[in-house]
Amino acid sequence: MGHELLPSKMNGTDFDTLNQQGDYSLNRYSRSKLANILFTKALARQRAKERVYVNVAHPGLVTTEIGRSSKDMMGTVGDKTGQLLNAVMAYSTEEGALTQLYLATSLEIENRDVRGRYFIPIANEIQTSAYARDEESQDKLWTFSEKLVREKVKA
Repeated sequence: MGHELLPSKMNGTDFDTLNQQGDYSLNRYSRSKLANILFTKALARQRAKERVYVNVAHPGLVTTEIGRSSKDMMGTVGDKTGQLLNAVMAYSTEEGALTQLYLATSLEIENRDVRGRYFIPIANEIQTSAYARDEESQDKLWTFSEKLVREKVKA
């Protein structure tokens, strides 16, 4: 999944190190997935009175080239394990896109007023972690993001 992999002591977004360079660990990956959900839920709440439907799509394990440098990160054994998992369990790139396509094109999303929800393959809605549902954390990330954009864009 992603955000659910955070150990309980790290269950959250440490805003002091959120934009830190160089740490490409599983915890960092999981924190980025949590941030995607927090940000999406904040945006969905902000646009609740508009015809804007924002949801999170987790594509699942998809056969891509994203792990091509996994030997550098996990060594040869980790790389071989990743290749085996890819061969046995991964979705094709076409299948991996189906949840995103559903969320972007299905009339059901608008008709059922589906906003700020979390979907896994293939177009299945599931509940996020409790931390991802925390509106205070969602708002904190939104404010952090606005500040970062102003700094980088000088707006």
